[in-house]
Amino acid sequence: MDDFFEDVTTQVVPSDASQFDQGQFQQAQYDVFSAFSNEAPIQSQQQVFIVSPEQQVRKDKLKIIEEERLAQIREMDQQERILKQQKKQKGQEYLQQFKSQQVQDIEQRKVLNKQKQEIWFENKKNHSQYKNSWDQIASNIALKDGEYPGQKDVTKMRQAILNKRNDLNK
Repeated sequence: MDDFFEDVTTQVVPSDASQFDQGQFQQAQYDVFSAFSNEAPIQSQQQVFIVSPEQQVRKDKLKIIEEERLAQIREMDQQERILKQQKKQKGQEYLQQFKSQQVQDIEQRKVLNKQKQEIWFENKKNHSQYKNSWDQIASNIALKDGEYPGQKDVTKMRQAILNKRNDLNK
């Protein structure tokens, strides 16, 4: 936008067009085209236009508005950077907290797994004291008539298990 109000330079155009011959005008255009195609700089006269005071005031106002806008943009960028940095810091803190919580959970699981493993080994030792699997099954049931806490009659099942155990022991 500032480029619009900057000093403008143009080629000099004669004020009296009738004096300027049509052939000369075409020749000047061809010279410009030739200079452009040969990439040689165009030798032309330049005239600087003076900006009126109203345009200068308008230009100054636009420049002030543009500077204010750029200042706002810089301030918003700075606020964005600060906000981004704060979010990044919060994210890092959360990640660090998450990792420490994960390490604690892993340690707790290790302790629980060790306890479960010890219980399993003890159960395995208890299982190995029986000569066959029916001895272990018989040890898990109530063999005496008064020991069963339920209401159903399980005497036939108890008798079948005991018979199976006795068959294996023979």
